[in-house]
Amino acid sequence: MDINELKRHSDLSFDRAVAKKNLLSRADSEMVTVYNDHIFRADPLTIATATMLMEHRDSFFMLDANSNPVEIKDPKQFIAALVERQQAALNTYHQAYQSLRTLKE
Repeated sequence: MDINELKRHSDLSFDRAVAKKNLLSRADSEMVTVYNDHIFRADPLTIATATMLMEHRDSFFMLDANSNPVEIKDPKQFIAALVERQQAALNTYHQAYQSLRTLKE
């Protein structure tokens, strides 16, 4: 392998890393959802916390993205909205990531 080919591989690797970082950032921003006029992140921690609380209570309070307390009166609807948003964002990320993986070297 000559120096030009090494440079090309290095540049391609760097470009892929930057593209992946940008895709992750976009997916992260797409996980924002609004519920009951409050902003929530549809991340695994929020989903797991809401699911755990739903097992013990008919309604509960959660902090929104701005640390405001919000009463969740319909936990099933809240969790469904979070999961739908998260899966939509991850599906978009997956499709873009697959395209990134298939780039020719």
